[in-house]
Amino acid sequence: MAIALSAGLLTERSARAIAKDPQAVIRAAQDLQALIWEIMRSRHEARREEAA
Repeated sequence: MAIALSAGLLTERSARAIAKDPQAVIRAAQDLQALIWEIMRSRHEARREEAA
């Protein structure tokens, strides 16, 4: 974690959240990933409809 902090990949707040409840952080990351996939699907469908 110290390397990620020094490289700027984590903030001190993020590191504390991970240390406090790693499972909650993982669930939040999974929710964010699902949201990003949904956005990508919507954009793909919109482009497909525009091309039709």
